[in-house]
Formats: sequence, C-alpha cells, structure tokens
Amino acid sequence: MKTRGRPKGRSTDRRSFGPLGDLIRKNRLEQGYGLADVAKACSCSVQFISNIEHGRAPLPWEKISAVSSFLGIAVDELQAANLAVRSDFQSFAKTAKARAGIAASTFTLAARDKELQDILAAYHGASIASRKKFVKSAIKLLTE
Repeated sequence: MKTRGRPKGRSTDRRSFGPLGDLIRKNRLEQGYGLADVAKACSCSVQFISNIEHGRAPLPWEKISAVSSFLGIAVDELQAANLAVRSDFQSFAKTAKARAGIAASTFTLAARDKELQDILAAYHGASIASRKKFVKSAIKLLTE
C-alpha cells in the first residue's frame, strides 16, 4: 500500500523563502531538529512551522522567545526577520527588491535600538487609523 505525503528525512530543497524562513530553517537543520521539534518547543503545529519556513505566515510575536531559546537565535535577529513577512511591513517594502533588502537591513540594525523597539511595538499594537496618522506625521517631521 502506498503511503501518503513525502518520505521522512532531510530535504535537499535549498530555495529561499525569505529572511525569517531561511533563518529558522538554517538553524533547525544545522542542529539536526525536525519541524516537529520546533513545533513542540513553541506550542505550534508542524504545518504552522512549515508555513513560517516557506514564507506563508509570520511568526507570532509571542512565540519569538520560545523559538529563540530553542534554536539559539538572537531575539532581535528573529524580530527583524519577522518584520519582513508581516503584512504591514510588506506594503512598505514591496516597491522594489533592492529597497526591500535595504529596508530589511535597516530594520535589523534598528532592532538593536531599545527606543526604536518600543516605537515598533507601539506601532504594531495601534489601530490602522493610528498607524496611518503616525506614518504621515513621521514622514513630515523627518523630511522638513
């Protein structure tokens, strides 16, 4: 009888699915963990971790510390990579591939700044109307 799904084992697929997926997958494989190990460590389903690695879902902010501890990835590195797949960040960085790369690098550096982290956390928790108002005010202030 034929079994369903892919055979178990290591994938030879080395395509890039974005900074977050690549970061998690690289560290997971280097340490010899499977998707189920990461899923168990952060109380998620295997499919959800697979979706994160393939760039189809962002990592929930509340799961970052669990993934960081389990895989030994710096929290700020995970946060910066996670911003790249968040829908609100994608709309900012979608104009060109080069701009997206520059924006991701900028956010990686910015993630080390505590004040900027506080601003980003407040922005993430704000309503869409407040976000639009903030962006408009920030651009006006920074371009004067």
